[in-house]
Order: sequence, then C-alpha cells, then structure tokens
Amino acid sequence: MAFYHSKMCDKENNVDEVDRLPSKDRVTDLDIAGFIISIISHIVDVGLDCNLAYRYYHENNMECFLATLGFILVPALVNTAFSIRMYVMDQSDKPKTTLTKKFTKRRVCCMLVLIFQLAPVLRYFDALRYALKSRKAEKNGDVENQRKYYELMVKEDSDVALLRVLECFLEAAPQQILQLAIIFHTHGKGIYGFTFVHQLLSIGSSFVSMAWSMASYQRLLRFSLKDKNNISWAGTIMQFMWHFLVTVSRILCISVIASVYLNSTILGVLIHWFAMTAWLHVGTSETNFCNKNKLYDSALFAIFGMVYVFTYVNLTEGKTFYKYLFFYAILFLENTAANIFWILKQDEETIKSLYYRPVVYLNIVPFMLGIVFMVLYYKVFHPSTGCHANKQRSERS
Repeated sequence: MAFYHSKMCDKENNVDEVDRLPSKDRVTDLDIAGFIISIISHIVDVGLDCNLAYRYYHENNMECFLATLGFILVPALVNTAFSIRMYVMDQSDKPKTTLTKKFTKRRVCCMLVLIFQLAPVLRYFDALRYALKSRKAEKNGDVENQRKYYELMVKEDSDVALLRVLECFLEAAPQQILQLAIIFHTHGKGIYGFTFVHQLLSIGSSFVSMAWSMASYQRLLRFSLKDKNNISWAGTIMQFMWHFLVTVSRILCISVIASVYLNSTILGVLIHWFAMTAWLHVGTSETNFCNKNKLYDSALFAIFGMVYVFTYVNLTEGKTFYKYLFFYAILFLENTAANIFWILKQDEETIKSLYYRPVVYLNIVPFMLGIVFMVLYYKVFHPSTGCHANKQRSERS
C-alpha cells in the first residue's frame, strides 16, 4: 500500500512518459530472479550479522555480543510492526472474517519473521507468489488474472521498498557503525584475527544491502504510481550515488568519533534524532499510513527521525530546496566536527598508520561528491526539473 506515495514527490506536469503498468502486464524472468536475489541477499545479511554476534559470544566478548544482537533485534521489531500495519491497512476494506483468516494463517509465519528479522522476506515471497501466478495465467491465456496478479506483484514490491529502506538505515547502517567503531577502538590490533574476517563480512553485506535498497527504492516507488513521471536509469544511478556517498561519509564519521568518545557520540546521535523527529512533527502533514492517528504519527516520525541520522527522505509534497539546504548543512557541520575531534585525539602511532589518511579523506570527500551527484540529478536527470524535461516542455509548447 506504499503509505506515503501521494506525499513523496512534488506535483509534476505529465511531460514525460508516465510509469504505468505495461499493456501486456508480463512478468519477466528478470522480475522473478530479482525477488529470489532479494530474498537470498537479505537472509545472507542477517545470517552474517548473527554469525558475528555468535563469534563475540564464543570469545566471551559480551559487550560486543549484546550490542550486535541489539542492532539485529530492535530493527526486526520495527520492520515487523510496519509490515503487520501494512497488512492491516491492505485488509481494512475487506470483511473482518477475511482479515482474521489471513492473520490466522500467518501466525506461525509472523512469529518466525519476528524472531529472525525477515519481515521484508515475507513481502518478497508474496510478490514472488503473485509473479508466478501471473506467469501461470499468461500461459493459460487468462488475460484478466494475468493483469490482476501483475498489479498485485507491483504493489507488494512497492511496499517492500519501504521495508528495505527502514532495514537499511535502522539495521545495516548502525551495524556498520558498531563494527567499524570496534575496529577503530582496538586500533587495528585484531586486524589479523579470525573475528576481523567476520567483521568485514558483516560490514560488506550491510553495504550491499544498503546499495540494493537505495538503488531500487525510488524507481519502484514511481513504477507503482500511475500519475508520476519516469526516472531514467541515468537518474537512478545519480540518485543512488548521491545517497550512497553521503551515507558512507556519515557512517564513517560517526564510527570514528564513537571509537574515542562513545558516550558523547551516543548523546549527539540522540539529540540529532530528537531534533529531526520534532522537525517532522512540525513540517509534515498527516500520512495515509496513520489514518489521522496521532499515536501512529508520532511513532512514524520517531522512526524516520532515526533514518534522518543518516540521510533525508522526503515525506511531504512541495519544494525541497530549503529542506535539503538545512538538512545537509547540519550533516556537514556534524561530520566536520566529528572528523576534527577524532584527528585531535589521535596519537603519533595512529597518525603514522596506513589507515589514518584514508579515513580522514573518506570522512569528507564522499559527502562532497554526494552533494555533486544530488545537484546533477536535479539539474539534469530529474523527470520534472532536469534539462531533458525542460527541453520536452519547450518542444511541446
């Protein structure tokens, strides 16, 4: 149900080809392969994080074990709650007996999802099931059901896009910060140990998970909407590079400062979280997801306030220039301060180490490059404000 679809993008003139369901509504082999890859990649990511937690437990490193386990379980609870809320919203216009029957069938499945952090996987299976049904209807010449199940597949895929973003910034990003902070805190002393290999696997899988979710989110969102213009593949790449580079810089900055000033970093993140949550309360109108329920509104804004620790996700209609200017100015100041305090804290041995200069540069350069990609996206590749859209408007007028 993609709860804030109507709030996510600015109102645009229909000057480009509109993202509508194809006339033949055909499910391709690439669609099915994409769902299978998504399921496998998510399970592998969670499995590697659980494996790392076990390694800490096996080595009797209880602090790292509990922290890693916490960053696995808390996002699992949030994602499962969101997924269940989506099912309730999807079924709200159906008879109560239908809803009760659906949840009765999914009771065991939901318990497994809650325990093993697999809320997106359940949605992926639903989308895959609809895709296979559409393919079967196509083979049988049943055009009506072919289109029906194709539309259901697209809707499920747009829903899981939201869960992917939440998983990305509530689990993958904090997990990377934790593991990088542990590595920086030990000054690389365990760099040749077997646990270090598991740390790298967990960090790598989290980066892949983030890349996958950010690359597909906006494109899937617009694909599910019939009144929004296409984002070209070039625009998708620009948008991916923008969010990915800014997030990499942000994660590194928080990681390095947490390795030397842990309590102050936690306090700073909490202040940023509360400030972003208050900003959302003030500047964001009601969402379709919450059905004008203030409690759900508060929970939603609190969750996205945590997402705003890493990146900006637009939840309302209207122009975004001043919002971006405000948000990224704050991020730049915080990243710069974190980088300076970390540099001042380092001893002579660390300054001479191989990783010192790369870390300093990676705290700054990716952020600046991300802003460059953002400007390129809006100036050149945005379906409404880019130069290609302006050219088409001039030709039509």
